[in-house]
Amino acid sequence: MTLFVRETRQTLRVARGGRALAWIGPALRGLAGGRLRAHVCRLPVAEQMTRWRTCAGCPAMSGCAYGETYEPDPPAGVVLAPGWENTTRPIVIAPQFPVPEWLTPGVAFDVSIIAIGRTAAAHVDDVWEALRIGGADLAIGLGDDRILFDLEPGGGNADRELTLPPGPGDEPPVPLVRVDLTSPLFLNETGADDHRRPVLRPTLAQLLRATLRTLGPLHRLYADPLPDAVFGAVKAAAAEVPTIRAEFHEFRQGRFSNRTKDRYEMVGAVGWAEYGPVPAWLVPWLEAGGRVFVGTHRIAGAGGWTVRPNAQREGER
Repeated sequence: MTLFVRETRQTLRVARGGRALAWIGPALRGLAGGRLRAHVCRLPVAEQMTRWRTCAGCPAMSGCAYGETYEPDPPAGVVLAPGWENTTRPIVIAPQFPVPEWLTPGVAFDVSIIAIGRTAAAHVDDVWEALRIGGADLAIGLGDDRILFDLEPGGGNADRELTLPPGPGDEPPVPLVRVDLTSPLFLNETGADDHRRPVLRPTLAQLLRATLRTLGPLHRLYADPLPDAVFGAVKAAAAEVPTIRAEFHEFRQGRFSNRTKDRYEMVGAVGWAEYGPVPAWLVPWLEAGGRVFVGTHRIAGAGGWTVRPNAQREGER
């Protein structure tokens, strides 16, 4: 059970400043996507504005850097389970979080682009180039202040095969695992009153359920499908793991959709937690979730985290 992931990173250096949001992922995602589609779409512009406002079923999908990263069609014969449709994008644009409220010239921060599957990985350079063009165009830029920027080579580029164990092995449990959110986490769950609410203090079980909701469709689309039995096994094992200590805080940020013209507020969590003891075979699942990002807005870099097995307890540092 392996999944190919290409991780790349560059440094964004501000050239013309302006006001920004702490989580700048949606702005970067929109800027790169708009420039990429404008550059590569081969359909007449009038059709892009009407019949092909979205790429689903587009006859020019094959080989299209935009379609195969931002709006890919499932392979022929692949049917996704209900609720999986919006978790399957094979590209993530993840900026460093948080960034300053005011981005002045010279300020720099890292941006990562993560591609899942070899088809999307082949287009990573195209996505970076689209982002560079958007940041250099005097008429575009980021946000209302049209922030301009340069991209500089970064480190940490790597191709990985994420390997997931199908069940328990012989290793002893890990006494303590620390999870640090690297970006806002937007998860919602239905309570006993049937109302959907944001998850603001995620348990290990909630993190791994979100991981399954992402890895399940990604494997089905871009690798070998995960065995049905593994979903129940991961959920059952994770449900037994307690939270030892947590420091989570509510995160709120407004969002505007250029496509739907809707404005709304996103509510999620930022912070960290220590869990344990954790069955050793669950740690690779947890690490994989942090690498591919989970939850709502994952394509814009929401729902990422790092994992530290055998971390020292926070109070003992």
